[in-house]
Amino acid sequence: MATSTATPTYRTATLRDVQGIAECAAEGMLEDELFAALWPRRKEYPSHYAAYFARRARQRLVDQNIVTLIAELPIADEKGVVRNRIVGFAQWQRFGGGSVETRWSPLKACERRLLAVEEWVTSFFTPKVDPASDPEAVSAFSRDFAELENIYWHPSGIEHGRWHLQLLCVSSNARRKGIGGKLVDLGVERAKRDGCDASLEASPMGLPLYQARGFEVIGVYKMEVKGADGEGISTPVLLWRNPNKLDS
Repeated sequence: MATSTATPTYRTATLRDVQGIAECAAEGMLEDELFAALWPRRKEYPSHYAAYFARRARQRLVDQNIVTLIAELPIADEKGVVRNRIVGFAQWQRFGGGSVETRWSPLKACERRLLAVEEWVTSFFTPKVDPASDPEAVSAFSRDFAELENIYWHPSGIEHGRWHLQLLCVSSNARRKGIGGKLVDLGVERAKRDGCDASLEASPMGLPLYQARGFEVIGVYKMEVKGADGEGISTPVLLWRNPNKLDS
């Protein structure tokens, strides 16, 4: 597959983009330290790994509080056929307040119900333990996620109003084109519009990208999930403070 030299285009994702998002995530996160710990056999079971991202993409696309932004490039396949492919995405979630993009939608409500029925039916035919994953690491990550949320985002029981970057991914062959930075900028633009902060948890490698956009490290959370060195994975926690903040 040839790498495109065209300028990326950006838009809000729809359910039609699930497969493209899953393919981008499975490739772009293949060597990520956290996903390597959660999915140690991802290379042996690539279809299971991609299916996980497809499920998560669907769940987030029907969540009225989450906006998935995608970057596309026209790329030629092995046969020379050129079509737009998703080469990056960012999943931003609004916490502690409203937004023009997170109002209740009857369409999304129907999509959530249909997805719930689909997942219930497929649960009868899907193995309880995914062969690509490490169940203990997945359970540890759930505990880490809950504790991190309580420590940083609602320590007093009040949700910190913000747009939070749940996941940022750029395909390996589309990096160093400014795509990741643009997807972050689009989230910060929403925070500015809505009068709230923006937040995320990053890998140490991603710090320069975020700090260049005004994000500050407000803490480092050491996960129970262990990296390749046998130590808990360190996760910097970052906050972009809106100088014109309206949320309390």
